[in-house]
Amino acid sequence: MHTVTLRTKPIQDNKLRLYLDYYPAIIHPDTGTQTRRDFLKIFLYSELAYKEEVNKSGKRTCFVPDLDKNNIQKKLRLNPDQRKHNKEQMEVAELIRSQRHLQIQANDYGFLLKDTNADFLSFFKDIADKRKKEKDDTNYIGVYNYLNKFSNGVCSANKLTDKFCADFRDYLSSPHVLKSGRTATLTNNSVIVYFAIFNTVIKQAVKKNLLSENPAIDVSKPKRVSGKQRDYLTMDELNAVVATPCDLPTLKSAALFSALTGLRFSDIIKLTWGEVVKENNDYTIKFVTKKTKQAETLPISEQAASLLGERRNAPDKVFPDLKYGPWQNSVLDRWVRKAGITKHITFHCFRHTFATLQITFGTDIYTVSKMLGHRDISTTQIYAKIIDQKKRTAADKIMLTL
Repeated sequence: MHTVTLRTKPIQDNKLRLYLDYYPAIIHPDTGTQTRRDFLKIFLYSELAYKEEVNKSGKRTCFVPDLDKNNIQKKLRLNPDQRKHNKEQMEVAELIRSQRHLQIQANDYGFLLKDTNADFLSFFKDIADKRKKEKDDTNYIGVYNYLNKFSNGVCSANKLTDKFCADFRDYLSSPHVLKSGRTATLTNNSVIVYFAIFNTVIKQAVKKNLLSENPAIDVSKPKRVSGKQRDYLTMDELNAVVATPCDLPTLKSAALFSALTGLRFSDIIKLTWGEVVKENNDYTIKFVTKKTKQAETLPISEQAASLLGERRNAPDKVFPDLKYGPWQNSVLDRWVRKAGITKHITFHCFRHTFATLQITFGTDIYTVSKMLGHRDISTTQIYAKIIDQKKRTAADKIMLTL
């Protein structure tokens, strides 16, 4: 006699995921494998607090009760909407439990039949191609390329386990050899974005019944690295690169333009003359950022405008020879080192330079945040911390013999 019991499992954000517990385990009609737990696409808001348990290697293992100083699990206060949600979802879950019980009693195991051999890589590629075509978003293609390499070109739905997802997360953070032979590592921010995209596609696979459940739901997300030093150029260093010839003049103009405006590479490379507006000798750029998809109006200096060159037709690119790739990065590296600078300077460092120099010269952090297009001022405060550290370093330079 089989029993079907409704149980909960703590997940992120103090929520509980509902699943069915079959006892004894039921047998898959095709594969013969045993199934004890069947996770539902239903969650509840928890009335008790949970916290993440981390092992010695820094990886999350599970969620455990969050206890107070008296060793009592902390309670959470749910609002009316959350309580209503819990009541409605429990009714749905109970209905599913009853149906499963009747199906098992009738030896009907059709609910276990999933296309476990479905090609997840092809599914991912279709979504990535669609994103690139409709939204000019190449990030999905980037994640697909990493996943394709990680799985050696074979990734069926039944291969997607929580361990596979965790290993892929770690793989994104590790160094990789490019076609050029150069070794590169994704930035911390890129790892976070790429794994989020991977999660998004998995959720879509669940909706399309390619997967019966989300195997990454309990896999911890990559942690944001705080306090990381952001390289930038001082005013003297910036003037040094201005005075130094570059093998690719367009790259030099674009980089200096970033240092004078704070624009990202992704927005500079797509900038058109139609987005550059001149009114009463004042220059403004009106554009939509590629990263945040927000409409921005950015005043720029006359000196920044002078770097744009001769005005052309509205649809034309302002920097037509600017491209992203290892070769251009190597040109930038040679240019900076030729100027006598030993720091690891990338194109994005010119944006950091703009922010750091603006705050150094007294521009308030709110204005700098708006000019950078930050949605959260806490992102801009990183530059203020750099300035504070510079002040501390300067203060420590004066040493008396007491």
